[in-house]
Amino acid sequence: MVNFQDPTVIFHDLWAVVKLWHAFDGLFLWELFITLDLEWSVIRGRRPYRWTIWVYSMARITTLVAVILNILRIDDSRSINCQLWVIFEHVFAYLALACALLLIVLRIIAIWGRNKTVLALATSVWGINVAFLIHGLVRLHAVWEPAENTCMVTNSYSFKLNILVTLVTEIIFFVFMLVGLLRVRVHDGGLLKLGPFLWKQGVIWFLLAIVAEIPPAVFLILNLNAALNIMFQIPALIALTIAATRMYRSLVNFSSSDISESLQTTSHGASNPFAKVKVLSGSGAIVPLGPMRVDVDPTRMRNSLSQKTNFASGSGLQDSPKGDINGGRDE
Repeated sequence: MVNFQDPTVIFHDLWAVVKLWHAFDGLFLWELFITLDLEWSVIRGRRPYRWTIWVYSMARITTLVAVILNILRIDDSRSINCQLWVIFEHVFAYLALACALLLIVLRIIAIWGRNKTVLALATSVWGINVAFLIHGLVRLHAVWEPAENTCMVTNSYSFKLNILVTLVTEIIFFVFMLVGLLRVRVHDGGLLKLGPFLWKQGVIWFLLAIVAEIPPAVFLILNLNAALNIMFQIPALIALTIAATRMYRSLVNFSSSDISESLQTTSHGASNPFAKVKVLSGSGAIVPLGPMRVDVDPTRMRNSLSQKTNFASGSGLQDSPKGDINGGRDE
């Protein structure tokens, strides 16, 4: 049986940790640079400004700083002030985690139409998670290990509570989001269109982030050694940031591929399944309500639909009626 406390085993585990972290750090850098167009378009005024862009940008920037500090720590063999370095790294990592979860909270609030009960529960769960992150930061302790030429967190097992609370938080948010979306009556196919509908809403991305949070929780419960305890924490953080920001971009980038097709067909007076749609204020979903024949001015229809789809992950919090995801109207 493998002795996970053997120095040789720990050394090999550390090399595996370094390789895995490099892979996920590179994945995040790639994700960051291929999606800079959103921030750039807001800066240039090509997209409407929404205050939620600050939460989105903070999640990405703090993750970037945490990734850079992490790369420098694991690649620099010179002795450094480990305690200070690791604290700074975790401050930015926890800020990134808090911002990513806040994006999901805003998404849940929009889906539920600012329902006061859901708003109170979601924000309370988020606040509890942040409190546990601060508690873990205070207890953090790291030292320089000459044998491995790296900084090591000496009390990595103390992360268990943080990771478990974060996992439970993500599961609760996932249930909120899923139940909120399933409240929408998806017509023209029903359950057959449920999969593509949930994909469009970003639920699948969030589910992957939850799956990525399971390995660090399992290894911390097992507590095999210090290296394996921290092995999957960076991948879990990056997975959550990518999931939350992709979910946000899917709303902001929600454009009218279906609507454009509807306009082209409607302009000829033809029947099409998207001629009548229900726009879920704040959620970004356009649900077809079935085929119908309409003869309308396509220019006026385009302007009307443009106003309705101007949710951009924030307007739904201001414009959607309270407690009714369908804008208070049942089609």
